[in-house]
Amino acid sequence: MKAYRLGTTALLAGLWICPAAAQELPRFNVEATCKEAQPLVPQDTNPYDSCMRDETAAQRQLREIWNSTAESVRATCAREAQIGGTPSYVDMLTCLQVAQGLPPTNTSRSRKPAQ
Repeated sequence: MKAYRLGTTALLAGLWICPAAAQELPRFNVEATCKEAQPLVPQDTNPYDSCMRDETAAQRQLREIWNSTAESVRATCAREAQIGGTPSYVDMLTCLQVAQGLPPTNTSRSRKPAQ
């Protein structure tokens, strides 16, 4: 009986914690995304560093607005930012800004150059 109560308590605690975890900003492996970055202009001699700088700045901005953004918009933009297998905070920030009717933040690079 004690094992049953302990298991039930653990299950209920897990259910209580999960919604809070869903409120957190997703964690993307932007290092892998940025390793694939190509120079977008001839002056971009280190596309990895430029990409990491942009992704870090976007992640910082997202932290500031994440909890004040509607859950449905967060979910949509989080999914959209992972299309193509290269997750990007820059893409997610742009999506949130457009959804809120704000002008997108200018960044020095886009995730993928036009092909």
